Amino acid sequence: MAKPNVVSKQELIEAAKACIVENGLEKLTLKMVADKANVSQGTVYYHFHTKNQLMMDVVKDVCLRSWEEMSHAQTVEFAVPEALNAAKERCRPDSFFHRLFLSLVVFSFNNEEIKQELGQLLLFENKVLSEKIQELMADKHADSRMQGPAVQSVQENRLMGVSSGTWAVIINALIDGLAVQSLVSPEFDRDKVFAELGVFFQQLLENKSV
Repeated sequence: MAKPNVVSKQELIEAAKACIVENGLEKLTLKMVADKANVSQGTVYYHFHTKNQLMMDVVKDVCLRSWEEMSHAQTVEFAVPEALNAAKERCRPDSFFHRLFLSLVVFSFNNEEIKQELGQLLLFENKVLSEKIQELMADKHADSRMQGPAVQSVQENRLMGVSSGTWAVIINALIDGLAVQSLVSPEFDRDKVFAELGVFFQQLLENKSV
């Protein structure tokens, strides 16, 4: 068996990600990763053995990094402008993250293990965003507490009649959809769309109806 080279497993995963973005996941091979990392194919084999194992490690790495970002988001105060700006940066026409993520999504249609990993990632993202939306809604419902417990229980955790959990799913789907348009449409005006999206969310949060 080939011995590991000075290159680390993480460096090989990064090389694999670059190969996926450049050539598509279906064309990924251990040799391609070796060439990208400038190491022998045996070095890649030492760490992964099979293409499937390599792909799973790539998926887990993508998920882990996203979970770390989401976990960090849980510890800081949520602000809509900053959140939209971060989403805007991820929706660049040359977005490495979304090109990689969408490649993995397509491949997951015929790979149950990868589908489950990505599904868990989406669930976690929705959960974190839902919690942040609840924080924003808490201020919105502060005034409604004066109306009595019965009214408060009906209004709690609702924005325009929609729960924070559903808003989280809608917003995540919206951002992913904008990322697709940014990747494939030269006419997509990212600055204008996100500027007006900011206005929409600001007006939504200022609206006092439920």
